[in-house]
Amino acid sequence: MKLNDKVLPNTNIKLKEFKELLYNKFKAYPSMYTDYKNNAFIVTNTFYENIDITQRKLSLFCNKLGIKYEKGFFGYTKCIKVHLAK
Repeated sequence: MKLNDKVLPNTNIKLKEFKELLYNKFKAYPSMYTDYKNNAFIVTNTFYENIDITQRKLSLFCNKLGIKYEKGFFGYTKCIKVHLAK
């Protein structure tokens, strides 16, 4: 199964759809990483001119969609981590 076809736990949202929803919400792509070792998708705080994508905003967005996530750090940057279904 391709990574983008994985469904986020407790939802019917595929990872590819989640990325599109993030773009539609924030009008920009946040920094996103895949942790293959732990089967997780990580979205970090991202700042563009006039666009602030923060951990708080990402958390509220995930809560609205019913996506379970963990708050944490990716290096020195705040992030949310979504564990992917196996």
